[in-house]
Order: sequence, then C-alpha cells, then structure tokens
Amino acid sequence: MDVLVIPKGDKGYNLAFTVTDNLGAVKNISGYTIKLKMWKPGVPGTLIINSTCVIDVGASGTCHYVIGATDMVTAGRYQAELELTATGIIESTEPFVIIVQESG
Repeated sequence: MDVLVIPKGDKGYNLAFTVTDNLGAVKNISGYTIKLKMWKPGVPGTLIINSTCVIDVGASGTCHYVIGATDMVTAGRYQAELELTATGIIESTEPFVIIVQESG
C-alpha cells in the first residue's frame, strides 16, 4: 500500500488495510488499538485524521477506517500511517501516501 487516491468530498465508506510486519508477513493485531493518522507533508504535528480503525480479523491483520464527512475535503497529497498500540507498545506502519483528488 504505497498510494491511495480518494476523490475530494468522499465519505462514509471503508478504507481497508492489512497490517504487515517489516518483512511483509501479516501481523496479528488482536489486542491492539489501531489509529489512522494523516497529515500534510512537512507538518506532522497537525493531524488531519487521528481516528480509530475497526479491527475486522485480528489474526489476519485486517482492519478498516470509515471515511468521515470532513476527512477528505481538501485536495492535496498527504502522508499517513497506522499506529498500533497495546499495553506498553506503540508502533507505526511504514508511511504511505493518500492523494485527495479533485473530482468532477
């Protein structure tokens, strides 16, 4: 998952993710809280999205985020990552790109 393209103004549907480790193997995310974080490149302290994902099948590393009404309102190129937290653990996935694209 390197680049996701989402039309500006889209909302209410799921972005599906499969979490993998640094070797590409599926990670068991049972017992974790997963957050999608999205920010403008160069401005990581100002998060546009910092919201919880729903774990679908923990053992299969699958989860999803429901796009909110105000998430994709400004066209542009953004950085994103999934943050996994559990007791005493905070780890993030490799960053990926979300492009919010003008739509006609």
